[in-house]
Amino acid sequence: MWCLPNDDSKAVITAAEQIHSGHRECHLHLPETAIVFFMSKGADYLVEHYNAKEMSEPFPRFLNRCPIWGINELRICFLDGGRGAPQAADTVETLAALGAKNIIAVGMCGAFDENVHVGEIIAPRKAFVEEGTSLHYYESIDASFPDGDLLNIAASLFEINTYPIVSTDAVYRQTFRKEQLWRGNGAVGVDMETSAVFSVAHHLGLRAVALLMVSDIHPIKQDAPKWEWHMTKEMKYHLAEQGLSLAKQLIK
Repeated sequence: MWCLPNDDSKAVITAAEQIHSGHRECHLHLPETAIVFFMSKGADYLVEHYNAKEMSEPFPRFLNRCPIWGINELRICFLDGGRGAPQAADTVETLAALGAKNIIAVGMCGAFDENVHVGEIIAPRKAFVEEGTSLHYYESIDASFPDGDLLNIAASLFEINTYPIVSTDAVYRQTFRKEQLWRGNGAVGVDMETSAVFSVAHHLGLRAVALLMVSDIHPIKQDAPKWEWHMTKEMKYHLAEQGLSLAKQLIK
């Protein structure tokens, strides 16, 4: 049992306490909308192509402080969210403590369903929980969900599918049998962060949505050709643009 029922005791450390730890005071106050990249190149692209300014202090999460940028005229901030559910949760918790209210997670997923193709962008309407972080926030959770309004905006803005996905901690335990079971539940792809972003955001009262690009197609059968990585920097740049476009819709 990870999340104890009726546990009303305080956390040993909170995000609000962490941002002022280590003999430093954090003076950041963030805009309401944050783009969180769970991939390389995304933040770099926005820095290079938009009037983005690095904030005066690094983003003070527990797991690896990092730069955070703002686009002042748009009232948007963005950063690299790290990798995996624990760092995703740390990032969301810290964003909430610094004033963010809308989270746009932008990343990649590996697909195991023939209905999707490499380069396709999806906005998951459900993320099955196969990561451990969410189980520290809820006594029982099978799946987590995006904010319904943000999902509708993303789906209609880009005319994209809203297939379910799975988020897992175990990169090397995505077995053929397990992926078959995931397909049976309607999921088309797998990543490492989305279910934690959704579950932690909901726990904190934030709105969250995800844009995921299919980076590769897993073999459906064991005798099929091995999977190959197909994500290019140009595809990442396009995805970063879509993330920014969605953020602009939220501040109108």
